Amino acid sequence: MKVLKKILKENRGWVVFSLFISFAAIGAQLFYTHMIGILVDRIVENDKVLPSLVVLLFLLILGFASLNYLSHMVGHYASEKAAHSLRMGYMRYLIRNNSADLSADKAMSVIQGELASTTDFLSNTFFFNISMVITSIAVLIFLLIENLILTIALLIPTLLILVYVSLSGSKLAKIAKATLAAKSRMNKTAFGVVQNHPVISVYEAGAFVEEKYEEELNAWGKCIRKDDRLHAVLNSISGLLSQVPLLFLFLIGGYMVVSGKLTLGSLVVFLHLQASVTGFLMNTPIFIAHFRTFTSNLSRIDIA
Repeated sequence: MKVLKKILKENRGWVVFSLFISFAAIGAQLFYTHMIGILVDRIVENDKVLPSLVVLLFLLILGFASLNYLSHMVGHYASEKAAHSLRMGYMRYLIRNNSADLSADKAMSVIQGELASTTDFLSNTFFFNISMVITSIAVLIFLLIENLILTIALLIPTLLILVYVSLSGSKLAKIAKATLAAKSRMNKTAFGVVQNHPVISVYEAGAFVEEKYEEELNAWGKCIRKDDRLHAVLNSISGLLSQVPLLFLFLIGGYMVVSGKLTLGSLVVFLHLQASVTGFLMNTPIFIAHFRTFTSNLSRIDIA
């Protein structure tokens, strides 16, 4: 986490600006969704729909679309700046470090494994998932204000999902660490062959070394296949579970509308915004696994 704080601090201007745009986009989304609920209630009650309301909704949707686009653009730029800072920081560390501990095979393993994984996560996933977390929290607070009972109906099924997320995320993180460790051993063997080629030739140990390398290569491939299979299974289950809150929301919300305890506009608001919560939950297992792997990789990278 120390390395993460350092690279974020180096790019704090873009990070703060990215968060500001994200909050603005979330606010616009919540406001126009609330106005849609008001429009639906007026239509149901046969009240006059003023043209100004329609114009306001159009402007809100246009503003939200523009802010959402700007949020994605600024977020990607900020994340790439952070990834660049990490790459340059490690390169400076390699240049300045003359320690005997820093062997060529260790440096290559870090570049191919930990550094490649962390920069890819920073460039493509980190800020997007942070934005999803902020959106999910903001939507939950907004829904609690709108209707407490219906929000509880949405939250109850998430307890099952959160338990599942906690269990699956730890399994995925362990497999990711095992994969990186297997690749590190493979690289170490390959560099050992290059550095000790004369000795291997004299003692005719080429067949033994080749067998050792093939064994480690197969172990690495086995870890990758296991990781891919587990991702496929766990994410499929997560996608199925993410629909359970929507089912609860529709059944309980529909009953409240029929019994007159809730307006149709409020139900439309909940149905529209619940995807911001369930969509995040659906992707949470892989996000937690990748974030744990990301922080674990960062702890093994030194930067200057």
